[in-house]
Amino acid sequence: MKKASGYRSEHLGYDVNKLKLIGQGHQGKVYMLPNDKVLKVFYNSESCKKQLEVLLKAKDSRFFPSVYGFDNYSIIMSFVYGSRLSFYLKQNNINKHLSLELVRLIEELKRLGFTRLDARLGHIFLQPDDTVKVIDPRESYERKQPYPKSMLKGLQKHGDLMLFFEYIKHDYPEYYKYWRKMMYKEHRH
Repeated sequence: MKKASGYRSEHLGYDVNKLKLIGQGHQGKVYMLPNDKVLKVFYNSESCKKQLEVLLKAKDSRFFPSVYGFDNYSIIMSFVYGSRLSFYLKQNNINKHLSLELVRLIEELKRLGFTRLDARLGHIFLQPDDTVKVIDPRESYERKQPYPKSMLKGLQKHGDLMLFFEYIKHDYPEYYKYWRKMMYKEHRH
């Protein structure tokens, strides 16, 4: 892959060539740091700025990693333990606790003023204490997504959507009705 313009190996006092690469995506690379932290190095400063804005806005939220430092191309944040929900659901069915936790996540996105009320299953991590955290929040203020379309489609793909709806029906009847209606509309198109 071609190095992005402005690429350098030194970020926030760390030489990335000496760090363990633990993830790579469309926006950049993630390296493991000591003390349960990671360094995310972005390919462009605009992506870094947007993700930093989201993480700082969500700094008091239990659903997002904490930020410890940043510059124009990189962010030091807390390491997110657990397994990706997309991986977890390949081996396990969704349960009531997890279903309610996913609704709480969407409610938190709403509380934070996000216009994109959604997260892909690959960006949601089930923590060892059965809570969830989101990594790589994108387009949280740019895109309008009034319901968790990607999340629900992911649950559908894993065969867990109807179970999820059963679990949330009594605790969150308004989401149950609205999200089912939206998924039915999606399915018909």
